[in-house]
Amino acid sequence: MDRVAYFYDGQGSSRTTVRLKIDCQMRSIKFQLGQEQKWYRANDLVISPRLGSTPRRIETPDGCILDVPDNEAIDQLINASEIQVPGRWIHRLESKFRYVILSVVITVLFVWLLAGYGIPVLAKHVAFMVPVTANSVLGEDVLVALDKVIFSESQLSINDKQKLTKRFFSVAESMSDGYKFRLVFRRGGKIGANAFALPDGTVILTDELVEKAQTLSEVELVLAHELGHVVNRHSLRQVLQSSTVALLIMAITGDVSSAAALAGALPTLLVESHYSREFEKEADRVAYDYAISRGISPRHFINLLDRLSDTDGDLGFLSTHPSVQDRSQIFSVQ
Repeated sequence: MDRVAYFYDGQGSSRTTVRLKIDCQMRSIKFQLGQEQKWYRANDLVISPRLGSTPRRIETPDGCILDVPDNEAIDQLINASEIQVPGRWIHRLESKFRYVILSVVITVLFVWLLAGYGIPVLAKHVAFMVPVTANSVLGEDVLVALDKVIFSESQLSINDKQKLTKRFFSVAESMSDGYKFRLVFRRGGKIGANAFALPDGTVILTDELVEKAQTLSEVELVLAHELGHVVNRHSLRQVLQSSTVALLIMAITGDVSSAAALAGALPTLLVESHYSREFEKEADRVAYDYAISRGISPRHFINLLDRLSDTDGDLGFLSTHPSVQDRSQIFSVQ
């Protein structure tokens, strides 16, 4: 069978159109090039794998190249000559729709498993490699940034601050993990009733949340929940999970110094992002265990959340946490 082919002499980019005669019985190809006739055995040729409708490239023993648009003709020659061409199975997969669908499903499943399980596990591993001292640097930078754009000076009385600070250190003593925990008070403004845990062990408590609480125990369990985020390093893990490339480099090389470069993302993370459901469960478990160990009813935590959910406008603390109903179910199961 005759087919159109494009001949290159291997010395330059110029090409010549030739009529390629493909002989499957003789397992060979030949073509006329000017006054010279070229002839090659199929087994002496290097034939590129099939890739869709892309022309096949044939390399001859004397360094010449032929581009052949007719893939079917070349496949017939390959089959007749029993030539082993790398990658032929890829074309077989591509040419069958069910295999294409299967490949897509497998790819989606792999990405889902990586994002849902692999990356979180890797982020946790890297986060706990970072020394507590490095976390303290992150916390200081984040607090400065938040004070510039969000918070204002607290209006709480000195007496209220002292009572809350005493409760805070009661919680902190139960979970000391090398951190220098501290409690700071701020007026929340546009974020309203809220509480944030910084990577260094600092917890920011807004006046608005204190004003919504009816008992000190309600605030105490919120503080326990926030310190649960600290000891489980949720802030850093959240940033790492959002920085997949940096996470992989740090995990493979063991170089955690790059984690400090991610500090700039923490202010936005704390105010606008949601912790994962798993992170909230971990922090809830810390708050629940603390309540039981101190003889405090876990209902205090839910009571405050119920009250916050009845507030008009921005829900503050609730805006970056699961629904009250979900939290109630979590605590009722526990």
